[in-house]
Amino acid sequence: MIKKTLLGAAFAALAMGSFTLAPQPAQATEDNTLVIGTMWESMPLAMKPRRSRFFNESEILDTLVKLDYDLKTIPGLATEWDRVSPTVWQFKLRENVVFHDGTKLDAEAVKFSLERVIDLLPYAADLLNIKSIKAVSPLVVEIENTEPFAALPNQLSDAITVVYAKSSFDEAGEFVKPVGTGPWKFEEYKKQDRTIVTRFDEYWGEKPALEKVVYRYIPDHNSRTLALEAGEIDFVTNMLPSDVKRLSEDEDFKVYAEPTSGLYYGAFNAGEKSVLSDVRIRRAVNALVDRDLIVKGALDDVGEPAWEFFAPTFDWAPQADEKYTLDPELAASLLSDAGYEKTDGKWMKDGEQLTLRILSYSSRTEMPMITEAMAALLNEQGIATEVGMYTWGGMLDLVKQGEYDVSVVFWTPEMTGHPDLHLKSQFHSKAGLNYQFWANAEFDAAVDKGRTLDPGTEQVATYTKAMNILHDEAPIIPLVHKVFVVASTKDLKNYRIHPSGFFFDFKSVSK
Repeated sequence: MIKKTLLGAAFAALAMGSFTLAPQPAQATEDNTLVIGTMWESMPLAMKPRRSRFFNESEILDTLVKLDYDLKTIPGLATEWDRVSPTVWQFKLRENVVFHDGTKLDAEAVKFSLERVIDLLPYAADLLNIKSIKAVSPLVVEIENTEPFAALPNQLSDAITVVYAKSSFDEAGEFVKPVGTGPWKFEEYKKQDRTIVTRFDEYWGEKPALEKVVYRYIPDHNSRTLALEAGEIDFVTNMLPSDVKRLSEDEDFKVYAEPTSGLYYGAFNAGEKSVLSDVRIRRAVNALVDRDLIVKGALDDVGEPAWEFFAPTFDWAPQADEKYTLDPELAASLLSDAGYEKTDGKWMKDGEQLTLRILSYSSRTEMPMITEAMAALLNEQGIATEVGMYTWGGMLDLVKQGEYDVSVVFWTPEMTGHPDLHLKSQFHSKAGLNYQFWANAEFDAAVDKGRTLDPGTEQVATYTKAMNILHDEAPIIPLVHKVFVVASTKDLKNYRIHPSGFFFDFKSVSK
């Protein structure tokens, strides 16, 4: 068994990273301004990158429905909603809400925005299943779905469904800039540098304590934390695990850490180009990888070992009846059944060692360490690995062509507090994001039915069936449930992590 010290040595170079981006001149001096170091560029002049999450993260724009700190639906721009028939929902809007350009929020504005989103972002069409949108009255919007769809209110909390003013688009209907109803309004964008938002004093809810928030783009993982320590920023996201430990011991800083159901996992290629088309090998790999050791050895305990798909922290998430376990004897039996024989510590068949091509991307902080840890553990168990680290786009190109065995990725199924978002969009045989060449008709039927059902016994049973199939067929290997960690200067007040990991809620923050 690999020791923690060996994993630590193996990933020391990865943890160090490179200092490719020098910090900009200090800005974190004004009491009315919050300066944040971010891993991703905000890109506020485009809707498509990262599915418009920055607009929701920063609260430039609002959604009709929001999620509280237990990931339960609460009013956003809609104060209440009602399912008037199996396929029709009505949403009552807040009164006296205005956009940043001074125009009023009403049912026509919501209709226009959602139709624009669906037209410009095809992913939204599958997310929302909208047949038609109608302005029933100035403050009532009616949405008819293509099928019974109980998940709609949850889906309308997703960042992709933020409500845009008409002035966000040009005469041709193309997006030009974010104009919303949120507590912060877009002020300035400097490419590859920063995005600035300022307080919107006509906001319908609690007014921000600060006047300005600056999102500094610092892609190098070491440089972000160094900028905080140098006093150049007030707040840092996506830290290296080694930095988390160091800052936790420094009284000049505050470290905030909360579990989310965001998941790092290996997506298996179940298609004909991969040995993982054999379910026995997929299940064997699941039984050979020690998730506890990945978290301890590669992540300095910043994360939770993932032996099941959805994190057990949240009660909205369905679970299979069984979890994966570390079981080398089971793995040996499965590999033997698949025609492999262990010779000199290596799993062999027809004179060749079982070898897996593992792909991932380096832009997300923990990804290289998790990927290399999994590969090292498989090597110790006699399965050879070939690891390739790419950009997200470079990895995805190979995945779409089926030129891989395992792609290590991250997903945030908690974003809407409903299982439909991930199960339908990622694993359904007709899903646009299903690049794993895995299909199961019973799973499809269970997921298709589950999204039509209100919470209750039947919904739980239906999703449990889907999760049992996912567990038994093993198209993935869950690795780590993410613990969301950020840090700030000691003078920052009233910050609280939202479990979505994609909603900063800086309204109450002060310095």
